[in-house]
Amino acid sequence: MPGEAGDVRGAVGAVLAVVAERADEIERRRRLPDEVVGALRRSGVHRLGIPTALDGLQAPVLDMMDMAERIAAVDGSAAWCAVIGAGSNVFAGYMAEDGARTVFADPDQGNATMFAPLGSLVRDGDEHRLSGRWPFTSNCLHSEWIGVGALVHGPDGPGPGPRVVFVRASEVTIEDTWDSVGLRGTGSHHVSARDVVVDLDRCCAFSDRPWPEGTLWRLPLYTVLLPSLAAVPLGIARGALDEVARQAREGRTARRGQLAEDPVSMAEFAAADNRLRGARAALREAIEEAHLLAERGGPVGRGLQAKIYLSSLHASDVSVDVASVAHQLGGGAAAYVGSPLLRALCDVQASRQHLLFSHKHLSEFGKALAGLDVDYPPYLT
Repeated sequence: MPGEAGDVRGAVGAVLAVVAERADEIERRRRLPDEVVGALRRSGVHRLGIPTALDGLQAPVLDMMDMAERIAAVDGSAAWCAVIGAGSNVFAGYMAEDGARTVFADPDQGNATMFAPLGSLVRDGDEHRLSGRWPFTSNCLHSEWIGVGALVHGPDGPGPGPRVVFVRASEVTIEDTWDSVGLRGTGSHHVSARDVVVDLDRCCAFSDRPWPEGTLWRLPLYTVLLPSLAAVPLGIARGALDEVARQAREGRTARRGQLAEDPVSMAEFAAADNRLRGARAALREAIEEAHLLAERGGPVGRGLQAKIYLSSLHASDVSVDVASVAHQLGGGAAAYVGSPLLRALCDVQASRQHLLFSHKHLSEFGKALAGLDVDYPPYLT
């Protein structure tokens, strides 16, 4: 197994070949084939967010982003599952160490999370029982453990804040609800639980302090999770531009002629490429600034957190625009099922519907960026 992040970067190359070969199957079956799941396990991508004390790599966020972009350029669903799998494993540093050693005993296992506090964790004698139903549980088909949001109910009613409660995938019901146009292979189904007994050591709150040491654990949680997720639409858009560039180089059979001979189309291609690189650079610059601060032991203030979140939202929006340009440049052939440009457009649009990319956050993040005192949990800490 890969022993450091550099090994993972090299191993992802083998993943790309498997994903490319199985891309149509991912779309048709609405899940990752076993061959893709196995390739992701062997690459070590799921170790990136796990503490070294648990045989993980606790890698820099930029390494997680690089992994996501490269896979997403080939297939958005595979990248989304890889990011959810690795991002869910970051919670190994936030729950009690004893619980983490059980839930994350296999560092190469990707897992799933759905944060919305739609469940109830109720004390029943000496036990706590979980019930609820959660939508959009991406990667649930390929997970051993699933972390879901719930409110803890005691004798005096619900506690002050939600918790992420990890239960075995075999203990919940996965409902076949994810029949989407984009990101079809992510398995983002509803899951439900009824009176599942939960060990409180396998729960954590967004406000909990991580127990491992290292730079990754000095970063606010969402400055790890959101940029990693934003790397997926960036990679999807990059893959779409790469396909347009291939058509320009190799030529195509089309009534509208060759791309390379159309100055307007090539100018639009160049402008889209420039916008995408700019959005990517802005996000990476903000992440690097936070990483250097955390590496020196300094706090990552709310202004910088807001900059990271705003850059992530901007990356998502630009990626949708760029994929749309690429699809338009693909001409009539891009209207057919099976077109990589149509798939990229559908995938990137589906990714933007995620709550974390919603424009409803812009105002509060903007206030924090301006230096105002903003209380916006759990995003700003």
